Amino acid sequence: MKKILVLLFCLISVASFAQYKSIKQVSDKALELHKAIFIDKDSLALESLLSYEVNYGHSGGKVENKKEVINNASHNKSTYTNIKTEINQVIVNDNTAVVRCLLTGTETKEDGKVIPLKLSILQTWTKVKKHWKLMGRQAVKVN
Repeated sequence: MKKILVLLFCLISVASFAQYKSIKQVSDKALELHKAIFIDKDSLALESLLSYEVNYGHSGGKVENKKEVINNASHNKSTYTNIKTEINQVIVNDNTAVVRCLLTGTETKEDGKVIPLKLSILQTWTKVKKHWKLMGRQAVKVN
């Protein structure tokens, strides 16, 4: 009986560690995504973070595919300052993950207009060959 309990405890521990590891990986990817878009405007990072089928929704209603996200982010003339991402929730179920986060900061448009950013963002990630890829994203403005 003790051997069975020890084995059961070990299995639960391994499963818990695997779940924690996946949550950490997805959280890190969400932060990498925001850095690639808002700070570095890094097309190579976006290429590796976005799935081929990505559906990327902006707070204004515009929806972009992978090619559009990469092109628009890398050629964006706005500058972003004080960008902070607060991960509020990460749910992982096998090879699918959902992330809820709050992004805050300031956007300065090419014409000098300054806009405060406060976005609630929902992301859906999928694991493809051991790598987490963004499948869907929708942002909404928060007051």
